Amino acid sequence: WTIRRAPLPRGVQGDICWPTRTITVDPRLPPAVQRCAIAHETEHAHRGPLPADPVLAAKEEDLVERAAARRLIKLHPLGEAMAESDDLRHVAHLLDVDPALLRARLAHLHPAETAHLRRRLDG
Repeated sequence: WTIRRAPLPRGVQGDICWPTRTITVDPRLPPAVQRCAIAHETEHAHRGPLPADPVLAAKEEDLVERAAARRLIKLHPLGEAMAESDDLRHVAHLLDVDPALLRARLAHLHPAETAHLRRRLDG
């Protein structure tokens, strides 16, 4: 797989081309957003093309976003960033991710991860 940077249509952060095995990311985006887009598209590359069925495709997009979030946001740094600030935009900045990816990570924490974060934030 090759990662290239090239302008993409407005609202598109990243794209994947299966025949050329190329991931394209828009260089006009902030670095943290580019990083998240690369993680997202890389996860697509690992999992395979989206299903043709729109319902299954939406489910796959959700799974890809969860996996990308887990890949980029490890539990210990998440706890440290959350201990520093309760502003999600600031936490995302500290973790070098975009707020959307941070929200995806937080929305799908394992119960043990939630317990770890509660202990970290309470102590």
